[in-house]
Amino acid sequence: MTDKPKILIVDDKEQNLFALEQTLKSLPVDVLRATSGNDALSLVLEHEFALAIVDVQMPEMDGYELVELLRKNTATSRLPTIFVSAIYSDEYHHRKGYDSGAVDFMSKPFVPEILLSKVNVFIDLYEKRRELQNTVDELHRTNTTLSRRTLQLETSIKVSQQITSILDLKELLSQVTDIVKTQFNYPSVSIWLMDDAQRNLTLEASTPQTVDLGASIPLKHHGLAGQACRIGEPILINDVTQSLGFIATPGLPSVGSELALPLKFSEDALGVLDIQSEHLQAFNPDDMAALQLLAQQVAVAVRNAKIYVEVLHLKSLSR
Repeated sequence: MTDKPKILIVDDKEQNLFALEQTLKSLPVDVLRATSGNDALSLVLEHEFALAIVDVQMPEMDGYELVELLRKNTATSRLPTIFVSAIYSDEYHHRKGYDSGAVDFMSKPFVPEILLSKVNVFIDLYEKRRELQNTVDELHRTNTTLSRRTLQLETSIKVSQQITSILDLKELLSQVTDIVKTQFNYPSVSIWLMDDAQRNLTLEASTPQTVDLGASIPLKHHGLAGQACRIGEPILINDVTQSLGFIATPGLPSVGSELALPLKFSEDALGVLDIQSEHLQAFNPDDMAALQLLAQQVAVAVRNAKIYVEVLHLKSLSR
């Protein structure tokens, strides 16, 4: 039995399935095909998939109906889905796709390189979740009590599977900051997002809220948030007294460590998840692994939420 990630492709036309298979064959994955919604439902009962690529227009059960059924099943409720369609590519159907639970909507004929870049994101997230889950399972087997590490990894896996379905950006960011603060026990958590001009970072969520939401800093800012977003890599300072890059957050009595994690989708930096602790050496490698997975999933969710807002805006302009 292979241990490669599995991708489900669903389309009622053989030529479309063949084209998808040819595009995906360069990836280290197993591709399973279904020619109808019912066939797809049968396959998800037998296999665990990292991603589904679903055609919208199919007889008997269309793509929207299929994904809505997947969302109602506990085992498949968080399966990422990319819709593809040659006909339904207007704003209304994009909105309907996101409403039904898709993480992306592509029009046919799709550009293979763009599809592969998106698929790679979800395969990478799936692999990281699987690695963390294996670590958690091993910790459960070898420990009778749950350690901080185990709880953090479990929280990261659980949250990362949930947040990609939230399309309200404010709700999404508020949930993320609250969860990281309470479950990971860090006193200050904030999310900064890049503006459309990609020149500034705007504070969109923070707990506690010591700085007004909507405050902005230039991308070239020498604090950790600006640095992490510019280079696209995490920046960790486990002793702020030894770093010139640390800038204190107003209202917090003391900070010993800071971690800034870029929110990236593919190669695009969307913003930064910034976490501060009052303790020195607050972030160990296990914390980093759990939080980096969470940041990657937050980036996917932020991207989906922003696209959804754009679709709604375009729809309102067309009325």
